[in-house]
Amino acid sequence: MTERKLDIFRVLKQADLKNADFFEKLTEEEQKAFQPFLIQRWMSGTYSPRQIVFLNELVNPFAFSLANHKQLLWQLMTICTGGKPQRYVWNKLPGKLSTAKPVSVSVIQQYLQCSERHAHEALNCLTGNDILNIAEKLGMQTEELAKIRKEHKDEELKADTIGAKSKNKTKPAPEKEAVQDFFQF
Repeated sequence: MTERKLDIFRVLKQADLKNADFFEKLTEEEQKAFQPFLIQRWMSGTYSPRQIVFLNELVNPFAFSLANHKQLLWQLMTICTGGKPQRYVWNKLPGKLSTAKPVSVSVIQQYLQCSERHAHEALNCLTGNDILNIAEKLGMQTEELAKIRKEHKDEELKADTIGAKSKNKTKPAPEKEAVQDFFQF
């Protein structure tokens, strides 16, 4: 087992106590092990909205430009806390996106020319019929449209309009610019 040079929970406790001199009192080895970005990330795992706002406003803008000034960043971090001990949790980064509707996501990506993450966000706001209309506008084949219908089987979808006239008037595919403006791509 590797020996810890600096215990993160000790650092967080000192931040909660607003101990601005803590960094100066660390040994040289501990100062080298001190990583402001990592500490800031831990400090953002709080239930205190005040602390999160302060971290975002006071520390985030300077986290990389002042990376060589660890003491200054530490002092900024101590300003952000409320002065009372609190519990912290590690905020995990978002993992790989998965969906039960990969064809629909692909259609949205192709239509909006956006990332997979943005397509997933847009998927939540579009109906199965919207996606079918977009797919038709993109000129997708009957087999691909059938896959989209299968993905949205729990929704009431329009009848197959390829090669047949539908009695039901469906709304046209949403305009690309309107959807992009809505999601601010």
